[in-house]
Amino acid sequence: MTAPRRAPVRGARPAATVAGGTTASPKFPSSTPCSGHDHLVELYESEHALADSVHAFLSPGLSTAGSAVIIATPEHRAMFRSALEHGWVPVERLLANGRLMLLDAAETLDAFMIDGLPDPDRFRATIGPVLDVLSAGGRKVSAYGEMVALLWAEGNVAAAIALEDLWNDLAVHRDFDLLCAYPITTFEHQDCADAFLRMCEQHTGVTPTETYSRLPDEDARQRLVARMQQESAALRGELDRLRDDRATLAELAYLDPLTGLANRRAFDRDLAREWALTHRDGVDSYVVGIDLDGFKRLNDEHGHAAGDAVLRHFAIGLSQTARTTDVVARTGGDEFAVLMIRCDETACRSFLRRIDAVAASIITPDGLPVHASVGTASLARSDTAVGAYDRADRAMYRDKRRRANGPL
Repeated sequence: MTAPRRAPVRGARPAATVAGGTTASPKFPSSTPCSGHDHLVELYESEHALADSVHAFLSPGLSTAGSAVIIATPEHRAMFRSALEHGWVPVERLLANGRLMLLDAAETLDAFMIDGLPDPDRFRATIGPVLDVLSAGGRKVSAYGEMVALLWAEGNVAAAIALEDLWNDLAVHRDFDLLCAYPITTFEHQDCADAFLRMCEQHTGVTPTETYSRLPDEDARQRLVARMQQESAALRGELDRLRDDRATLAELAYLDPLTGLANRRAFDRDLAREWALTHRDGVDSYVVGIDLDGFKRLNDEHGHAAGDAVLRHFAIGLSQTARTTDVVARTGGDEFAVLMIRCDETACRSFLRRIDAVAASIITPDGLPVHASVGTASLARSDTAVGAYDRADRAMYRDKRRRANGPL
């Protein structure tokens, strides 16, 4: 299917309710003009269906005493003109005597759009005179416009909805029937559901795609509706599962799978936020860097399973020792970090002593206790969040050098 360049626009067929005809052709008003204002919309699947729809909508009036305007892209104007001529509508004569106008959708839009939205006064000044000319002598006017579809296809859904309303407002003062259409692919994304329903409410009739409209009888249409309802339910279920999976993946992106603690990515995020709050509020926080001494030797001598067990036990003890407001993370192989939120230096030193106790409570397979090297940095005395983390890291490695050749 070929879409208009600026945006896909689809023809709609007059219909008072959401229903298709019982023949291969869509149901449109006969040559007798409709009473009142019909603002119709059709959802279509193919360019051929669009051409059929516009021909069926316009030809009854043009073949009698009515008039029409087509506001479309150049490609669609040529397609509609060909469809009308093949249907024995004298296009050249109608253009010459002013009963048919062909306008460019993009140029017409530009005449009344301001800052991405249709201006009501400019819209009336642009479209009103066109309808006045066509309705001269009491002629009934039929209008096909794809400006709303152009806007929707560009992603400017708010402007498309506003333009639909302006067409309805104009119909209060002028007598014309309007057909617009959208390719069904325009609405294939779940996040456009509310806007789609709003669009349907703006029209006096909605005709579904040709797949539905051209089914031969009511039983076939009901079977198709039932099948679409089942597909819709299945898609909603799949969408819910995908949303759950996305939420799980988002959570895992900030989680260390071995220990269940926050990972380095999560810690950096929280550290940056807390550093900014510290400098805004003037209440200090501390970052603590922790490294288990001799961990490589433990892995080499007893295997990675033993090393993983030590890491998990230390993570549990560290989480239980920290305050509930603190952020505890595993930031590397045997490296941990704690963000002590809103505390003073005394509280920080007390926490460091508890870390020693946690490490000493873990016994390695060779019966030796675990020891940890630690380093701290004040966020208030650090120029950046990254700088605070680096200061704590350097302090931790100074502590490790003092513990060189110690246990574990």
